[in-house]
Amino acid sequence: MTDLMVKLWRVPGKERLYVNKAGPRGGSVAWLDCKTGVVTVDLPDFEAIALAKIEEWCRSFGSHVPPRTVRGREGSGRPPKAVPVPQPRAAVPFLPPLREADDLARNLPGAGLESLVRAGEEKYNLLVRLAAKISRQRLGDTSTLRGLEGEQIVGTHLESLKALGWKVLHGVPLPSGSDIDHVVIGPPGVFTVNSKHHPGATVWVGDKIVKVNRNGFPYVANAEFEASRTATLLSEWCGFDVPVHPVIAVVGAQKITLGAAPEVSVIDGEQIAATLPSRPTALTPDRVERIFTVARHRHVWSHLGKRGKKPR
Repeated sequence: MTDLMVKLWRVPGKERLYVNKAGPRGGSVAWLDCKTGVVTVDLPDFEAIALAKIEEWCRSFGSHVPPRTVRGREGSGRPPKAVPVPQPRAAVPFLPPLREADDLARNLPGAGLESLVRAGEEKYNLLVRLAAKISRQRLGDTSTLRGLEGEQIVGTHLESLKALGWKVLHGVPLPSGSDIDHVVIGPPGVFTVNSKHHPGATVWVGDKIVKVNRNGFPYVANAEFEASRTATLLSEWCGFDVPVHPVIAVVGAQKITLGAAPEVSVIDGEQIAATLPSRPTALTPDRVERIFTVARHRHVWSHLGKRGKKPR
C-alpha cells in the first residue's frame, strides 16, 4: 500500500490541505480547499484513502472547514458529489508543551503504589530501614506490598507490547489521589487495566461481581466506571471518539471461572500480552499516536471528571 502524507499549506487568502505520496518527490493525490470544502482528487485510484486522511485531519484540527464536496481534476468529466461526514468537535482543549516531570511514559509499573510504600517506610526508624535493605525486604502493609507486586508482574508483561508498536503507561494519577494501574494503547483501542494479585485463590466472575475465595468484590463496576470516564476524557482531548475497554488482570490465582460474560474482561494477568492483541483493529496508527500524545500528559488527567469546564 502506498503511504500518503498530509500537509497544510497557507498563504494570505488561501488555505489548502494536500495529500501527497510519501517521499521527497511524492506527487499530489488530492487536496482540500479549506475555505470552500471542495476536495479535488488528482489520482482516482487513491481516492478512498486520501478522503479518509482528509476527514481524519478535519475531525482533529479543521473545525472551520465547511462540509466537503469531492470533484475530479478539471477535464475528467466527473461531476462533483457531496460527501456526508461527521462534523468535527467544536473545540479541542489546548495541550501544553510536555515537560519531563509531566511525562507519564516515564513511570515504571507499580509507580503509584511504589510511592505509597516508600512514604510508609519513612515511618520506621533508621535501624529498621537499614536491616530491611540489607535483607532485601520491603516494609509496609502486606496488602499494599502484594498489590505492588501484582502491578509489577502485569506491567512487565505489558512492556513487551511496545515491540509491536503499542503504547503503555503505568500508574496514571487521578485527581482523587488514586491511579489507573495501566493504560494500554494499540490498534484495538485503549485498555484501562486494573491489576489484582490473589495468590493461590479461586476466582469466579459474574455479571456485576467478582468472587475471590467466595468473597465478593465490586471489581467489575469499578473497572466499568474507570473506563467510561477515561473514554470521555480522551475523546474530548483528542477530538474524536476513543474506544476504551476495561480489563481486570488477575495475578497468581489458582483458577479463574467465568460464570458470566461481563463487559469487563477478566483475564490471567500473565497472559495479557497475548490476549490484548487478539482483539479486532479499531484505531489507525495515526490515532494511536495522537491518543498516546494526549494520554502521556499529566495535565490531561487532572481534568478527569470535569467535563464541560474548559481547560485553560
